[in-house]
Amino acid sequence: MELRMLTRPAAQCCLSSARSSPLFPQPIHMTSRRAKSTAGRMKRALNIQPHPSFLVASGSSDKAPGGHIIFNPPSSAPSIYHTPFKFLPKNDPRRRANLPSLFDSSTTISYSRSTSNPASSSSSSPPTDLPPVLHPSYAHAEKLHNLTESDVASMRALRAADPAANSVAALARRFGCSHLFVLMCCQAPADHAARRREGLERVKARWGPVRARAREDRQRRRELLFRGEI
Repeated sequence: MELRMLTRPAAQCCLSSARSSPLFPQPIHMTSRRAKSTAGRMKRALNIQPHPSFLVASGSSDKAPGGHIIFNPPSSAPSIYHTPFKFLPKNDPRRRANLPSLFDSSTTISYSRSTSNPASSSSSSPPTDLPPVLHPSYAHAEKLHNLTESDVASMRALRAADPAANSVAALARRFGCSHLFVLMCCQAPADHAARRREGLERVKARWGPVRARAREDRQRRRELLFRGEI
């Protein structure tokens, strides 16, 4: 220990002389930055005060029925083409001549020159052509609730002939009704239901203890939910 304390000043002296020599280039000085090593320091560093535009004025009440409007656009160059109509006066010329090529869309209200009420002008204007729905869901599909007895008989015949191809979802799409209506009208044959149960049992046999316990917990939570206990 004593020998190390004696040799340390000598080593530092040799290092400083070597660094000052022109043969050795000067290294890049690295500035040390203190990291937030504790949760308290990180919490204090992230405790940033909100922007003044998000604060309610002292004279106004928070329980006002109409509330207040917060307009805090991102930091960018100001442009007259991106000012919403909500923040333009009624006599602003940008309301009348506002470049229809930029603002004429299906989601923008077209303000008429003759009327000052935007609601009346938007209701009188013809609807624009909207693009088709990419993924039409079953909930929004048009259902037919006036199926006749022949339709129900045809549904039962198809279900009995080939239950694998004519599933509940396939019959609901074909006849334009709900899955519940198909289940009320026709049931699968006994052999088809037995095959489905056997396939489900084979799938359950490959489950591990974690998945089996998770499925039991899910069934228990469903029963508690139906009883209104959770």
